[in-house]
Amino acid sequence: MKRYTIYGAICAAAGLAQNSAFALENGTSSYPSGIMTVMSGVLGGPGNYLYSYNRFEDITSLRDGGGNTSPPGANGGVQAHALRAVHVFGTPPIFGANIAVQAALPYVDGTLHFPSYGISGGGRGFGDPLFGVLLGWQSPQYFQTFEVDVVAPTGSYDKTRLFNPGTNVTSLYLAYAFTWMPVRQLELSSKINLNYSSVNSATHYQSGVQLTADYGVNYHINQTWLVGLGGYLNTQLNDDKINGQSAFGDGHRTNELAFGPQVGYGTQKWGAMLHWQRHIYARNAAYGNALWLNAYFKF
Repeated sequence: MKRYTIYGAICAAAGLAQNSAFALENGTSSYPSGIMTVMSGVLGGPGNYLYSYNRFEDITSLRDGGGNTSPPGANGGVQAHALRAVHVFGTPPIFGANIAVQAALPYVDGTLHFPSYGISGGGRGFGDPLFGVLLGWQSPQYFQTFEVDVVAPTGSYDKTRLFNPGTNVTSLYLAYAFTWMPVRQLELSSKINLNYSSVNSATHYQSGVQLTADYGVNYHINQTWLVGLGGYLNTQLNDDKINGQSAFGDGHRTNELAFGPQVGYGTQKWGAMLHWQRHIYARNAAYGNALWLNAYFKF
């Protein structure tokens, strides 16, 4: 049996409602796929922001490279909660961009079950913290953000556990996010993220470079309420490796597509977003659905 390890770790970026994640090994990405679907390119004005992210995921199966359930009957669940603090500086812009720094810390509780093998396992604890720098530009109709983040391998981890809150790897994110409002009430948003992960020293496993595009199409009913559709597309650019060799003979590359409705309420001081996303395609990845409830506060 291939050992599937689905680690939980909520991470971050800039915008009204953003990141949370799954991390590493056997193809699952450390980037929090699917949370950057509302006002993704908006950094926010100078000040301090606190974000709360809450993900409830039901894993109904695990899929192999052909999209087949493997092993049969595998299932699980994850609850992930995180706080993220962001400070946007009020100093003069650099190249027209506002500058921000951020830090995030997750807490994760998850389980995996393999009934055909009589194996189950779970784990809970703090995940890996994230630290980052952001640059944000804005115009009347177009907002964009460039981001660099580092995820440190300090979360709870034990290679003998089936599920780990931490990853035991260092990850680097490079990302570009935008929000375009071609007309006043229509919003098109996306965040494109490149994720590189180091070798796990405990297992000698290295996940491949992952490219994730979160997306959202939202209709702003008025200045505070919006409804829309959002999700993510995730693809892997090179093979997973074990001891420097392609994992499982085929590189175990992950490909995913998820989609679902969302609704949000927001002001300049606070807001909340509710997202539901379901997999419609998965290769070498978990398959299921997730509910996100996120909030932000400016002070």
